[in-house]
Amino acid sequence: MPATFSPAKRGAATGILLAGAVLTAGCGTLQARLPDGFAAQATALAVTGHSPRRFNEPIRIGPYSALEMREGATFSWSIPFGSVAVRRTNQRHAFTLVARDQPPVEVQCLTRTTWAGAGSAVRRVEVDLTALDGELMVCGLKLEGMPVQSMTLQPEGLGVAGTLDAPWGSYAVESLSHYEGSKWRSGIPTGYRIASGGQTLAVVDVVNAGRVHLANAIDPEQRVYFAAAAAALLLLDPTLGE
Repeated sequence: MPATFSPAKRGAATGILLAGAVLTAGCGTLQARLPDGFAAQATALAVTGHSPRRFNEPIRIGPYSALEMREGATFSWSIPFGSVAVRRTNQRHAFTLVARDQPPVEVQCLTRTTWAGAGSAVRRVEVDLTALDGELMVCGLKLEGMPVQSMTLQPEGLGVAGTLDAPWGSYAVESLSHYEGSKWRSGIPTGYRIASGGQTLAVVDVVNAGRVHLANAIDPEQRVYFAAAAAALLLLDPTLGE
């Protein structure tokens, strides 16, 4: 498994890429690049409560509100093995997503990362072992009157990928890595795509204040369910444990 940059070096590299993306994209608001043609087939919903983030603040996505927010403290421990230290970090959150005339969706998530590092603070090599230790993120979603379903994400290549299960089917979830109008790839996800059979149904833009795009073709019950998954993805910290 290839070594990764230390958190400090990765942060610096991401900052440089972000600055380059801003210059390339011009003076417009920086946002995630959408899959080709999706913007014309979807409705963009504004987000509040994502960034800046305040502890236990609701997240609102257009007409959808993630209320009864319960964010657990970030718990981290480290065990030394000679010159190598293994560090695991966990974070939990739960909420209920509601919308007028729609059934509520209860959501509970656990995010965890595992890193191994060696060397001094000046010259340190760290390896992300999360993929070998299980999922990065595991969520349970319960649409009122339906059994609990799951959403799981794990590192894959330079991003993350996983599955969102729903009462009526299963969907692929994958991270996006580019900014609109820029050729630069971000070191952390710029958004997440929910798709079925290659067809994009939702995109969660996590850049700046955030934005959620829902396909016009999906029905109201699917929209509230995808909005609940989107709120969970907006709460996912890609730098957890670094």
